Amino acid sequence: MAITFEKVLVLKNIPFFAEASELALSDLIAVCEEHTVKAGETIIAPGEENRFLFMILSGQVHMSDGDDLVAELGARQVFGETTVMSPAIIPYRVSAQTQTTFLRVSGDQLYRMMALHPTLAKGFIGELSQRLRREQAKNN
Repeated sequence: MAITFEKVLVLKNIPFFAEASELALSDLIAVCEEHTVKAGETIIAPGEENRFLFMILSGQVHMSDGDDLVAELGARQVFGETTVMSPAIIPYRVSAQTQTTFLRVSGDQLYRMMALHPTLAKGFIGELSQRLRREQAKNN
């Protein structure tokens, strides 16, 4: 997936970025690294510190804690959202289930883009807040 316009369309369908302008998304894409990994490859190993946000363009990843599946994510989904701004040790493995292409951005770069494009910050904080409320409701 090499064309920025196609990546913008994918990001527009991710709740974190749905309200961001095309310019903001183009600028974000410009500071991202694009990676393609083969099925079975580890993206984050248990015990690694994560300081990146990953945006899946195509493919599927599994998050597992030993033999237990924690989450299964596919195109138009993100991971690393809870550690990108405040790096932390990841207790689980994130690996590609199929050939997977994703964009990766560091917390520092994401913060700079949010400062330049407040709609990025608003969408990101809004989505994190909604996820937190859903998680709290689940636990009550």
